[in-house]
Amino acid sequence: MDDLSFLRSKIAEYADYRDQEARHLVDKEVRAYVGEAVARMRERLGPAGAADVLDDLLMRCEFSDQRVIRAMDHGSFADESLVKQIHELDRALIEAADRAGDVGSDGLSAYAKEVGVLFDRRFGAINTAQPT
Repeated sequence: MDDLSFLRSKIAEYADYRDQEARHLVDKEVRAYVGEAVARMRERLGPAGAADVLDDLLMRCEFSDQRVIRAMDHGSFADESLVKQIHELDRALIEAADRAGDVGSDGLSAYAKEVGVLFDRRFGAINTAQPT
């Protein structure tokens, strides 16, 4: 299954980066999916085992990264290879969210770092879009 089909199987309303109006929605949908998984993880692990690490990750999911918003607003996403790269990163974020239920307190720091790196790589890819 290609990345876009996978994403739409997980998030039925998954928009796309080609439509400028939908880009903000895509960002919100991906962050919400990851955030819900992290919130369930926080409940499961309890505050003693997860508070600081997961609170930081939840904040990242809850609020839009203004750098991402600016890059989406001012970039052209006509380059198919760029859009595919961003879809790959969105898929990796969704797959990481789907693994959250299997992460124990001993793997929490590595998991949070992985998700943070994926968000950073996603921004990096979005930020390479040619200005419009």
